[in-house]
Amino acid sequence: MDGFIKENKVTLLRLIISVCLATLGICFSNISPVASTLLYVLAYISASCVFIYQAVVKLFKRKLCIGKLLITGATLVAILIGCYFEAYIASMLFLVGELLQSGFSLMSCRFLRNLEESCPSVARLKGQGEARPIEEIQEGEILEVLAGERIPLDGVVVDSAGAVDTSLLTGDDTPRDIKEGTAVLRGYLNLNSAISVKVTRKSGKSAAQRIIDLGKSTSVTKTKSEKFTKQFINIFTLCMVGASLLIAVIPPLFDSFNFVKWIYRAVGVLAVSCPCALIVSVPLAYFCSIMYAAKRGMLVKSFEAFEKLESINTIAFDKTSTLTRPELHVNIVESVGRVSKVDILKYACIAEKQSDHPIALALASEAKRFNFVVPDGENYREIKGHGVECDSIYGHIMAGSRTFVDATTGINIGTVFVSLDGEYLGYIGVGDELKGNSKMAFDRLNRLGVTKRIVMSEDKKSKVDMVARSLGATGAYSHLSAGDKLDAINDIYETVDDCCLAYCGNGVGDVASLERADIGISMDALNYDTAIEKSDVVIMNDNLNKIPLAIRIARNVKRVMVENFILAIVAKTALLALCTFGVIPLYGAVLGDLGVMALSVLNAMRGGR
Repeated sequence: MDGFIKENKVTLLRLIISVCLATLGICFSNISPVASTLLYVLAYISASCVFIYQAVVKLFKRKLCIGKLLITGATLVAILIGCYFEAYIASMLFLVGELLQSGFSLMSCRFLRNLEESCPSVARLKGQGEARPIEEIQEGEILEVLAGERIPLDGVVVDSAGAVDTSLLTGDDTPRDIKEGTAVLRGYLNLNSAISVKVTRKSGKSAAQRIIDLGKSTSVTKTKSEKFTKQFINIFTLCMVGASLLIAVIPPLFDSFNFVKWIYRAVGVLAVSCPCALIVSVPLAYFCSIMYAAKRGMLVKSFEAFEKLESINTIAFDKTSTLTRPELHVNIVESVGRVSKVDILKYACIAEKQSDHPIALALASEAKRFNFVVPDGENYREIKGHGVECDSIYGHIMAGSRTFVDATTGINIGTVFVSLDGEYLGYIGVGDELKGNSKMAFDRLNRLGVTKRIVMSEDKKSKVDMVARSLGATGAYSHLSAGDKLDAINDIYETVDDCCLAYCGNGVGDVASLERADIGISMDALNYDTAIEKSDVVIMNDNLNKIPLAIRIARNVKRVMVENFILAIVAKTALLALCTFGVIPLYGAVLGDLGVMALSVLNAMRGGR
């Protein structure tokens, strides 16, 4: 409320003065009609002086402000035919409409204000007690952030660990564990203990500042919906103005030349023709959607991006770190002999204990789940590209490729074959681990009608095909370099009819693909400036379910705008008829039009929900 009053204090003052003058005019109506008329005119001037000035100035600059121009014309004509009180009421209602519009806009900016106010404006260097403005902090300096404090600048955690609440930026309430080397962003809330953060971005380049700047600047590119709305408004307004002229001229010829009566009704039609509802609601629907998405961890960079999201029918995903976790994972353990699966895992861990190969790390991670101690072996020997072997308390262990272990089986995933004293025991399948929400995201995309869901990767075909089958993808490309991904995207455009393509990657090596697609989506890429620059949508964590959510938001925006068009046409047609037949006075027409605008704006604010 304080922000609304501060933003509109002059307008509110004009409204109060005009209401006081009009109230005095009503009091003097039976005492002195001349004084009453003068007070009505002064009240009218107080309420309308600003928008009349703006309408005239814009007219001379050849920049038509249609709504203000129409209400100016309608009220001035009402003054000329002696309808002073009606002219005042109409202008006062228009002023109330502007206040409502301002209030709705401030409500839609609530997330931005909360983000801006929540982010710290000062930071404390490690080892120094005194806090300094964040504008003075340079990249590379180390900050100290105590438990319960928000991180003041984007950076990397050093020499500490803990957990942070990321909900202010990502919309996710689940705390995120952090350790040395974890990237953190300005606005994250430190939950546990004091942490040290090395600054990687100055204040003006932080992720939070990007969101704030985006919300304040929005998009200057006109969408197809906005262009259509402008054309519709021009035609609609021209028709309504023409109708008001016909009502003022033709009916009096058949009504004893009672021009005053029909001019008054025509003025009502002119007031109804004001297209404020559509002028305000279309960009407001897009703006509210951008704010709603940002609140839930999705940075949509333009109105045009939302319009394209609504039409997406094909989406291509980079596999590694987008659909799957970057670390390898044990997918399967199979025994073909006398020993248990846990024993096979134990023998493989012994053989791989001294190796730093990613497969060895995956085996060690799986061993921790079973909580067993891996004993040391002796006489370790590693043959690059084949496998490892060693002596142990259990016997001579060999783990590696099929030919190395001399086993015979057909497994398409990365496989570690295990033998003990020359006897083949079984195998361990090691490969990509799907992120927990990948399958759900693919299912939701399918239900939304995204018929082509494609997996792309630099990995070999068997791995990519397995991931694609697991997710229910409709296509897969393997053995792709960064340049090959671009060729694959061009191939999709050539083979898919009416293709509207989104490409989703984590920002590393995906810049060309993000730029080529109709919509580029970066996952958890706020630390990659180039990816942010080239993407249309940046999802601030690795939750793939945000993609179908963004599409649903975009489609809801379109539905809201269609509803507003229908509401405006039906309501204004009804008001036109009521004014023409004299059922409602001039101020009734303006009040009805104000109601249409309020309903349209309220509906537009549902755009992101």
